[in-house]
Parts: sequence; C-alpha cells; structure tokens
Amino acid sequence: MIVLGIEGTAHTVGCGILDGNRILASVSSTYSPPKGGIHPREAAIHHSENVVPVIRKSLDKAGISIDDVDLIAFSMGPGLGPCLRVVATAARTLSLRHKIPLVGVNHPLGHIEIGRMLSSAVDPVMLYVSGGNTQVIAHMRGRYRVFGETIDIGLGNMLDKIARDFGYPFPGGPKIETLAASGSKLLDLPYSVKGMDTSFSGIYTAAKRYRELGESDPDICFSIQETAFAMLVEVTERALDYLGKSEILLAGGVAKNKRLREMIDMMSRENGCKSYLTDPEYCMDNGAMIARAGQLMYESGQRQEIEDTAVIQNYRIDEVEAGWVKSESRPRQMQGAEAVIRKTRYIGREAISKTRIRKGYRDSRLDSRIRSSRIRNEVSIALRMHEIGIDTPTIYSFRPDSSRIIMQRIEGISMRDALISMDDPQAVMHNLGGLVARMHSNMISHGDLTTSNMIVDLSGKIYFIDASMGTYPSEMEELAQDLFLLKESLASMHGDRPSLWHHFLESYRADIRLADEVLSNLKTIEARRRYV
Repeated sequence: MIVLGIEGTAHTVGCGILDGNRILASVSSTYSPPKGGIHPREAAIHHSENVVPVIRKSLDKAGISIDDVDLIAFSMGPGLGPCLRVVATAARTLSLRHKIPLVGVNHPLGHIEIGRMLSSAVDPVMLYVSGGNTQVIAHMRGRYRVFGETIDIGLGNMLDKIARDFGYPFPGGPKIETLAASGSKLLDLPYSVKGMDTSFSGIYTAAKRYRELGESDPDICFSIQETAFAMLVEVTERALDYLGKSEILLAGGVAKNKRLREMIDMMSRENGCKSYLTDPEYCMDNGAMIARAGQLMYESGQRQEIEDTAVIQNYRIDEVEAGWVKSESRPRQMQGAEAVIRKTRYIGREAISKTRIRKGYRDSRLDSRIRSSRIRNEVSIALRMHEIGIDTPTIYSFRPDSSRIIMQRIEGISMRDALISMDDPQAVMHNLGGLVARMHSNMISHGDLTTSNMIVDLSGKIYFIDASMGTYPSEMEELAQDLFLLKESLASMHGDRPSLWHHFLESYRADIRLADEVLSNLKTIEARRRYV
C-alpha cells in the first residue's frame, strides 16, 4: 500500500510517501518568522503557498504519480487552526479529484508510530516533547493514553520564549542547547513535578529574573536544560514503573537535543530498559509520520468519509482506537521509580526500609537537593496526616543524611490493584472521598495523589503513602491539583469505569465546605492544558 501523508499543524508543511515500511520520500518547508514566535495566519499563508510544491517534490522524489497512491492521510489535529485547515483542504481536494480514500490523523500518533517503525520498539512509554506538546504516552486497553503532560506551557514553547526574550532567533531550542554547552553554574530554578505532570512557567519566569540579576546566558541555559530535562526524565521513569513497561521512545522536535537524549539513555540503562531515540530527521514534524499513522489506521479497518474529516484543534491521542499495538508489561518490582523499598524489622516489628535513589541522569547538585527535600517533606506531611486521623505508615526512623526512612509495613495491595480486582468499588471510593476531604479541610495536599500511592489493607482501611511532594499549609490550587492527579489516574488506569470518579466526588463534596472552591480551581487547571 502506497500512502501519501500531509503534515501541517504548526510551522512545518510536509509531505511523506510510504510503501509498506519503506519511506519513499519526505519533503518539508518550514515557516520561520522574521521575529518573535509563530504567527498562525502567517504560517498558514506559508503553508498555502508551499503545500502543492511540497507534494509535487515528494511525488517526484518517490518516482511515482498521484495515481499510484492508495491512501491519503493528513494531520487533522491538534494544532493551529489556520494551518490545519490548509492541509485539510489540500488533502480533501486530492482525495476527491483522484478518488483516493482519505483519513485524518492525530499528530502525536504520527510521532509515536514513525518512531516505532524506525526502531524495534514494540510497546514503549513515549516521551513526546515539541513546541506545543509535552506528554508521556503509553498504550493500554486498545488505545494510546496520556499518563502525564505539561499543565501550562509546552517545553519547546518555553525554550522559544526564553530565546525570544534574550534576543535569539526562532526556533530557540538549538541556540539554548549551544549556550548550555558552555555553562556550568547550576542556578536554583523551580523543579515542578506533580505526579507524572510537569510545569514550566516557573522556570521561564525565574530564568528571566536571573538574567536581570546579571547571570550569564550560558549558565541560565545550562540550568534550564538540567532542570527541565530532569523533570521530564523523572516523569518518564515514573510512568515506566507505574505501567510495568520496558521500552522508552523519545520523539518530537525537542527530542533532537543531545543532552535530553543522553539523560533518557542513562535512565533507561539504570532501569534495565531499552531506549529508542527517534532519528533526528524524523523528530521534527514531517509527512512520513502522518502517512505511517494513516496506514495503520486504514489497515486496522478505520474509514472516514469527507464529512468526517473536519480539523480538531484540541484532538487528543486517546480519542483514537489503536488496536494494532500489542501491549506488554513486566512484573512490578519492589523498587519504585524514586526509591529502593525492602522488607526489614525494627525493634521487633515488621517494617519497610525506603531509601531514595541517586539518579545518574540528574546533575549531582540537583539530585542531592531533590532527594533531601523530598525525604524531609515525606516525613513532615505523614506526621501532619496522623494528627488529623488520616492513616499513613508510622515512621519509625528517619535519616536525612542517608535519604532513608524506616516505617511500618502495611499488609495489603495498592488502590490501583484493588480497583482492578473489585466488582463493586463504590464503597471504597466513597471512603476515599471522605478521607481526601478531611485532608483538604485541614489544608494538607498529598502532591502525588494517584491510585499507586494508596494501600488498601486486609480490613479495607486506606493508607496514604509517599506524600513527598505534598504541601502544608496548601494553597487552593494545590488541593485542586490533588484532585486533578487522582482524576487523571482513574481515567488512565480505569477509564472504562467512569463511575469511580463520580463515587469519589459525591463523598468529597459532602464532606468538605471548600468543595465548590476546590472544584472551580480544578476546572481552571484542566483548562490550562494546551490540548484538552
């Protein structure tokens, strides 16, 4: 099957042609603004002027005519509306004129499938990092699902904004990478990881402030990369552990960065996993990736009429059926993403020893700071929870110098596994709603409220664990962030049971006077996503 794919979600319009697993051609034209970032209408004008020449060059390079094409695929979203409409119009015109079947493709799906095709990856966790997208994606139950993403600005966009403010041309990523290579001073930038989600707006604000204070551009850029990339690798590692996967795929425009590739590769070796780093030529937006995604959709039986191909600016990858992927997983290990956990005894009692792991991919100065702050915070939040009657494992011993805690051993299973095994989880979700409401009423946030960070013991009692990223006293947004992480956790792992969230919410609303305010903040957080 020969497939022609047309890409045009942002600054690049491209055409790629595939024959089975062979890339016959991939031709692109990129809009480069004279100053500032991407202007959607100007980019769309560029695309309209170049889409036909790009298609012709691609056909010529492949040595075929349009009549040899069996399927046309185009990027239906997510992306900039004016740009999407240009390529959609071109694709529909070719389809109608030459009577060739047409499919609209999700842009991130293209990135992951071209990466899988060019490597031997079977079922990876994908870290997808580009201008507008920063997501951790993995396949589960017949489709790709987003397990973590930026809650404010895409990393690529943040790098572009920094470069623009510092007077460097678009795109900013390559210039920042060059400057970072000669930097060495690690500046204290916000390290904002929330479960498997990230936030980069604080780094942007702090970096501009450091420049006003006279710090050098190389040191600022070095610190940006070390901090932001460590955040990304951490959430990818957490997803590997959470999902039991053994492969990592790095994709997207920012994936060309040598330091990020080095950090991903180092993390994968530390975890005994395989890392696949997409060929730099195909990290950038291109038509071949759209052709590949369209090919797999069509071969799996998906069909679209012309009226089904309206562009979707907020098109989510988890809206696409992807039954062609065979999901795999490893047995879950005692060692988590952040710590080594071992059974032990303490003064005759059954206990758990938890030691936070040094991360080789992180700058040693940053790594030391993160491990120290998290172990102290975990103990502090656990004590505050105990004070208000929330169950957490009792802390027996705490040694911050060795990043080690010895705590009570709870005999039970994770909430994640409990929900999978329960036929009727309504009671446990109502119980959970009341407990979280009590925690929030006392202005305590957990900071990583996923179903993997709760244990259900043999009597059905719920214990909260690993509140190392929690806060007290919390701001309203931090309480809402707890709910956001829980809701995302339920959707990603138990999305076929939407009643779980509703049972939780019913109890939560009944037991906290702040419910309306917290839920209003939750809506604000959800609306910040670039593509929702």
